[in-house]
Amino acid sequence: MDLDPESYTVASVTLDAGGTRTVGLSPESGDPILLAVRATTESGKAADVSLEPNPDSSGDTPPPDDGDVSPRPLQLKVRTVLLISGAEVLQSIGTPRSLGVTNHGSEPVTVDILACIDLPDEADTEQPTERR
Repeated sequence: MDLDPESYTVASVTLDAGGTRTVGLSPESGDPILLAVRATTESGKAADVSLEPNPDSSGDTPPPDDGDVSPRPLQLKVRTVLLISGAEVLQSIGTPRSLGVTNHGSEPVTVDILACIDLPDEADTEQPTERR
């Protein structure tokens, strides 16, 4: 697999105590295959944040397994580091194209994010040529 500049996103955001921000991760084409998040305080200590996949969309979050059919926003609680690898696993949390990030601590935090997608091969997107 080639690592093209279009196949990954790196972001770093600083959030004040209680702060929230939405971070764009990937374009609509391609399958997300990796999501890595690191959250630390200014002094380098562990930080508590929550992540909401696709916070500006509705219906992308899978329905809960408890019989309730109304979708609820999925909240991932992270303490320092989160690593999710695999397209199937990322699909199970709603195929995140953006993340809502919230700082739950009492001091500012820095959240570093790496997201990778598997871009369609050019051969897969080319139109077949007609033979005569």
